[in-house]
Amino acid sequence: MMQLGYGEQIVTPPVGTWLGGFSSRTEPSVGVRDDLRAQVAWLRGAGDGGQGQDEHEVVLVVLDQVGITREWTDALQARLRERWDLRDDQVLVHWTHTHCAPLYREPTPGFEQATYPAAYFAGLVDSVVEACAAARADLQPVTFAYGTGESDLAVSRRLIVDGQNLFAANPYGVVDREVPVLAAYREDGSCKLVLFSYAAHPTMTNGLYISAEYPGVTRRVIESRLEGGARAMFLQGCAADAIVGVHRSEKERYMLPDQWEDIEAAGRSLAWKVLLVMAHKLEPVTGDTLASYTQSCYPGFERFPSRSELEARAEGDHPGDARWARYQLARTAGEPAWPTQIEAQLHGLRLGDVYVMGHPGEVVAAYGLRLKERHARLRLVTLAYCHAQVGYIPRRAMYDEGGYEVDAWRTWGYPSRWDRGIEQLFEATAEDVLARLQRG
Repeated sequence: MMQLGYGEQIVTPPVGTWLGGFSSRTEPSVGVRDDLRAQVAWLRGAGDGGQGQDEHEVVLVVLDQVGITREWTDALQARLRERWDLRDDQVLVHWTHTHCAPLYREPTPGFEQATYPAAYFAGLVDSVVEACAAARADLQPVTFAYGTGESDLAVSRRLIVDGQNLFAANPYGVVDREVPVLAAYREDGSCKLVLFSYAAHPTMTNGLYISAEYPGVTRRVIESRLEGGARAMFLQGCAADAIVGVHRSEKERYMLPDQWEDIEAAGRSLAWKVLLVMAHKLEPVTGDTLASYTQSCYPGFERFPSRSELEARAEGDHPGDARWARYQLARTAGEPAWPTQIEAQLHGLRLGDVYVMGHPGEVVAAYGLRLKERHARLRLVTLAYCHAQVGYIPRRAMYDEGGYEVDAWRTWGYPSRWDRGIEQLFEATAEDVLARLQRG
């Protein structure tokens, strides 16, 4: 039988902290709508294919943050390695991607007016370590059950009109509507923890209030309906091109006067989907195997602009491109020293016959859907927003269409779009991780 411990810390930043997620914000936060959480699930189980001879431990960290850097994840993993001798592949860091959380790195193009709260993120490491200690002390035997439902909240935000990709709702676009639910039950039959996933951006408001957004509402409603002090953890799916809501444009959505009412309604709707799965569709997870595995790939870029090109683009008519070029010129006195590639680490977990595939950055819905289609016989949960924010990861077919998912590279200060081989690179790496997990 597996063991599970749960720990939690409230990590709401001080009012006045600059929020990430939207470059349109010109002021820091003005209040708190609801608290941000740092949640930890500490798992212990058989690590040898379920025979019980060796124990394996995995720590799942879930943060109400818009993003996390590689440096922050490295710092956390170093602390956990020092204190509990945990390898990096035993610690999966995931964030919900709420856009009402602090700016998570030094300001890049579009956020020049903002301030990075370095002290907050240093303290966030301490808070997560405390939550880990609490989770480890809380270990107790549990059995798991798994099931899936569906929600129609997610809508594609890639609408192609006359060959142009508009940043607007597309009711016929590709989204992942599955709602996977993994519930842990104590020996007395009471529910201890519910892990649930959905793939849609928590970007229903661009206001100045700190909030966990619709995932926070969903957690609150689930916890209020379950007895025994059960806790809920939200796992963000492959949602780079998915939003909640049906509007003709993103700008129209952000001008609505009832955004918080919409957030409450969306969160409650998703909560009832999860509770419906728990009431009628859960089946036991078989086996006690607990396994984790990480593998990195290294996507590169299409091209590397020279300083003279940057100078010309800084004077161009495209506001975003000119702003990006000026940012790069300010960083480098001579010729730019571009990164030739970025490490992207994929992280897989196995709990009995349930598999979790975590992608770094913001992968579009098609990655998760295609992986599940290729492994239709597996109980497979596909996540984005794991390990480190490396930017948007589009499909190759999107390059000719353009759009934010392809051209948001400026936000990260990259030299250009990713090389078009990134889709094959990510999918091949995911297949390797899954194959390794299936071997236990």
